[in-house]
Amino acid sequence: MSGHVLHIITGLGTGGAERSLFNLVTSNLDNRFTHDVVSLAGMGHYGPILLERGISVEAFGMKGAVGLPAALFGVRRVVRRTRPDIVQGWMPHGNVIASMAASMAGRRVGLAWNVRQSLYDLRAEKRATRWMIRGLKAKSARPDAIIYNSNQARAHHEAMGFSARRGIVIPNGFDTERWKPDARCRAALRTKLGIGDDVPLAGFVGRFHALKDVPTFMAACAIAMVENPQLHVVMIGDGLTRNTIALQPHFADLPAQRFFALGPRDDIEAILPGMDFFCLSSVSEAFPNVIGEAMASGLPCVATDVGDCARLLDGNGRIVPRGDAAEMAVAITDLARMSVARRAEIGKAARARIEASYSLRATVAAYMQLYDSMMKREV
Repeated sequence: MSGHVLHIITGLGTGGAERSLFNLVTSNLDNRFTHDVVSLAGMGHYGPILLERGISVEAFGMKGAVGLPAALFGVRRVVRRTRPDIVQGWMPHGNVIASMAASMAGRRVGLAWNVRQSLYDLRAEKRATRWMIRGLKAKSARPDAIIYNSNQARAHHEAMGFSARRGIVIPNGFDTERWKPDARCRAALRTKLGIGDDVPLAGFVGRFHALKDVPTFMAACAIAMVENPQLHVVMIGDGLTRNTIALQPHFADLPAQRFFALGPRDDIEAILPGMDFFCLSSVSEAFPNVIGEAMASGLPCVATDVGDCARLLDGNGRIVPRGDAAEMAVAITDLARMSVARRAEIGKAARARIEASYSLRATVAAYMQLYDSMMKREV
C-alpha cells in the first residue's frame, strides 16, 4: 500500500529530531510512501539538503505566537495542495500544528504525533512548550498513534496522562555505512590535534544548552585529566568554544594544551572515529542520537542515566548519575586507563549492538508498518 505523508516540524536545525526526520524521509529504503516537509520556522540546516534530495520543503519563518496565523494559512495551503494521507507532527509545536492540519484536510486522514523528549522536570521546558505539552495531553486520544523514540519518554508522558492506547515506541535508527570505524579519519583528527595514535582521547558532541549539562562534563574532565596526564579531550558543538562566557570559568580549570574546543562541525561522522571513547552528560534525554552514532563508530561510551541510554548501551560502556562530575570522572579515568585492545573490544560489541537492534533499516521498516496500519485504519 502506498501513500503520502506530510511532516510538520518546528524547525530544521541540527537537533536530534531534525536528523531523525531527515534520515526517515531520505532513507530510500522503501518507495511506497512519498514525503513533504513543513518547517514552522526557517529552512535551517536540513531544509536545503532535503531540497537537493528531491523532498519538497516549505518554511514559514514563524517567530513566536505572532507568526501563528500566517503559518496556519501556509499549512492549510500545503494540505490542500498535497492532499496527504497521513500528517505527522514532530515535537510539541509540530504535533499541535499537525493536529490542526489534519482537521483542514476536508476528509479523513491519519494523524501521528512524534514525541522526542523525556519529562524529568517539566519546569525545565520553556513556558510555551509546557503549555503545548499540557494541551497535547488533553487531546492525546485524538491521534492514531503517538510515536515515542524511547521507552522512558513514553513512560514519562503516560504517567503525566497521555493516552496509553495510542503509544508506540520506534527508536532512532543508524546508518552503519555512514557511522563506522575509519582508520584514515582517526589519523586525520589526531594529526589536526597534534596527538599520537596511542594517546587516549575522550570526546563530546552536543551544544551549549542547560539540558546537555556541559559544565558537569568539563568538571569531570578537569578531575580525570589530573588523574591521567596522558588524557586528551575534544569537545564539539554550537556554543562550545572558549568565547562562550558562561563556560570560561570551566575552561580555566582545564589544561588548554590537552582540551580542544572545536565549535560546530558538519562532519561528525569523520570525527568520531578519531576518539577512543565518547561522553554524554545530559540531565534529560529520550534517545540521544549521538550515543548511537558513537557506538556505531566503534566507541565505548560514558553516559548519564537518562532516557534509554542504559538500554542502548547494554553494558558497552558506563552509566553514571546525572549531574555527578565525580562519578563521571571515575568512568572517564577508567576508560582512559584501559588497554587499547580492551577499548576496541568494547567498541566492537557496541557497534554490533547497533547493527543488530538499532539499524536505520529496522527503524524505517517500523515506520512503514505503522503507516500501512494507519492507511488501513487498523490503529
